[in-house]
Amino acid sequence: MGYKKLDEVMELLSDELDGFNKSIDKLEKLTQNTENIKIKADTSNVEYLLKEHLRTEKERNGRLQEVIQNMAKQLSKSSVIPKVQLWIHYTIYFISLIIIGYLIFNQTQLTKKHENDAVKILKLEK
Repeated sequence: MGYKKLDEVMELLSDELDGFNKSIDKLEKLTQNTENIKIKADTSNVEYLLKEHLRTEKERNGRLQEVIQNMAKQLSKSSVIPKVQLWIHYTIYFISLIIIGYLIFNQTQLTKKHENDAVKILKLEK
């Protein structure tokens, strides 16, 4: 009775060993195949993508430089004084010119009037 179970166990073990040996043979064949395979590293696609990326970045950088230069030009032309304040200054200057012109005109009229009065007084004295 004990031998029968031992025979069954031995038979199972021998089947397992055969399966294991077959697996090892397959693994050896596969490793031989992998040793014969030569892998060539091809980086041409990556290099192309890098060159394309660098080209587009140079274009973007160029456009960015143009925009920055335009902004610098616009900032150099801009004034710090608000437009409303400028209009107020121009209005004050214009009103001042009108007042000065009126005063000059009025002064010349007064001078003419005094001259006319002086002429009349001289005529009366003669």
